[in-house]
Amino acid sequence: MTFSLHSLTARLLLAVALQLVLFLGVTGYALDRAYEKSQLAGQGEQLFIRIFNLISVASFDDNQLDLPRALREQRFNSPESGLIGMVLDADRQPIWRSLSSEWFTEEEWLKRQPALSAGDEQFGVHADYVYQRNGFVWEDSNGQEQYFEFWVLESAEPFRSSLQTFRRQLWGSFIALSVCLMVSMLFVTLWGLKPLRLLASRLHRIRIGKAESLTGDYPQELTPLTNSLNQLLVAERTQRERYRQAMGDLAHSLKTPLAILRNESPAEPLINEQIDRMDQIVRYQLHRAVTDSRTGSTIGQHCQLDEVILRIAKALTKAYQDDDKALEVEGPEQAITVAMDSNDVFEIFGNLIDNALKYGRSLVVVSFQLDDTSVEVCVDDDGPGIDAELHRKIFARGQRLDTLTPGQGIGLSMVKDILASYRIELSVGASPFGGARFAVRMPRLND
Repeated sequence: MTFSLHSLTARLLLAVALQLVLFLGVTGYALDRAYEKSQLAGQGEQLFIRIFNLISVASFDDNQLDLPRALREQRFNSPESGLIGMVLDADRQPIWRSLSSEWFTEEEWLKRQPALSAGDEQFGVHADYVYQRNGFVWEDSNGQEQYFEFWVLESAEPFRSSLQTFRRQLWGSFIALSVCLMVSMLFVTLWGLKPLRLLASRLHRIRIGKAESLTGDYPQELTPLTNSLNQLLVAERTQRERYRQAMGDLAHSLKTPLAILRNESPAEPLINEQIDRMDQIVRYQLHRAVTDSRTGSTIGQHCQLDEVILRIAKALTKAYQDDDKALEVEGPEQAITVAMDSNDVFEIFGNLIDNALKYGRSLVVVSFQLDDTSVEVCVDDDGPGIDAELHRKIFARGQRLDTLTPGQGIGLSMVKDILASYRIELSVGASPFGGARFAVRMPRLND
């Protein structure tokens, strides 16, 4: 599936992806902050309990605060435990350190911190430690209050490791959830848009002539559209058929007077020539009326272009077999289907190849050039060619560039009119064989 904002599937998936990123991003950030605060609060409570454990073993004798060197909690006694205790006096000098503070390097930072008021506490994070400190006072024998500040610090590594683990699990889960939701939304979107793809497929079948109407069950939201399209198709076919019948009746009614005139003057070459000219002009105008009536409509019309051209070449080869002229068709390696009526294709390339055989000296080549969406058919001859200033003139009805070959000069004009009804251009140029090249580029149909 090619990603493009012109695709409904791509638009829906992009909208879902943006919503997922926004929702899961905000939710993940909120959960991350909540977990971090919860962990810090738990750390603070544990450190607060340890401070009161220190106070419980402290004694104030002879106006001096005293704590045992070794404590019951063994982590305070091991330098590798990451748990440190310390007491500062009012002058911000340590009066007691736990045995675990042997490798502690942040003592100067502790001293620089402003003293707390008695009864106050503070929890925070500094460098590689989380800490809790509380201010206390003892009254000495002289009734004077002595200020002390108790500190407990613990390595932040377990906290940070726990936070990183939580974040990996959180965002990993969110990414997996996003992928699952996107995959499920892809299937839901493809399933929801399946009726539209089915509608497009059946319209394509109508266009190439493999179906005449939209059939099948569609969701109620699409039913008015399919009904309207079917009515439009019926109306278009009815109108086209009515025009064709009218033109057929007109052609039939004109044949009888022309036949009578021809029979009444069998020995008058000039009159017979004009009758033939009238007959050809009438047929041309009738054909033009039919093609004008379906201008731009290729619904239900299709033919295999290469097969039609090969049949034309076979017929014209027999017709010109006594003229010592070679007709070569450089056929494509694959079948080519175009949205055109086969009779129109016969008319177009029958005229172009016939003209090339008339004006070419010894060689006519029909070649195909393909790309992904179109095919160009080139008819080349080795005749005298056509001057650039005469390119427009040759398409005028009744205009011929010489009088040496039979015909009334309306073939190319008819070809141009038929192609115009399909919105296809006919170009004229120089042939690589020295004569003229007529090229027609038309869209291909892909099954």
